[in-house]
Amino acid sequence: MRARLAEEVAHARPFYSDLEHVEHDGVDWFCVPKYRFPPGWRIGDNEIDSAPIVFKLVSTYPEGEPYGFAAPAGINFKGQAPGNPGSPVSPPFKGNWQHFSWAPESWSPSANPREGSNLLAWIRSFAHRLAEGA
Repeated sequence: MRARLAEEVAHARPFYSDLEHVEHDGVDWFCVPKYRFPPGWRIGDNEIDSAPIVFKLVSTYPEGEPYGFAAPAGINFKGQAPGNPGSPVSPPFKGNWQHFSWAPESWSPSANPREGSNLLAWIRSFAHRLAEGA
């Protein structure tokens, strides 16, 4: 793992202690096994308060901003499938995944990996998309 990314992972671990990393075919993939979801989200007919979320970072990260994340297939908001699903993803984590199209409103990485746009800020930003519902 690149030094910058390793430092960002260390910065995120106090908040996401179960954060998983897999380098697969030169791509850095991450999984947050128990990401908190706002009320209304379901997998099939079962309401959830947390579920895994996976995402990848491009090789040019952090200058190359991240894009999208995925949650378990069958995820829905009060019975409605997520809108603007984005392209399919095949992460190196078990399961079938529903892609969410998502990008940061602004992406400004700092020379200091613990400030500005970083891995922790990216993971936290998913909550904004999930708060939108379907």
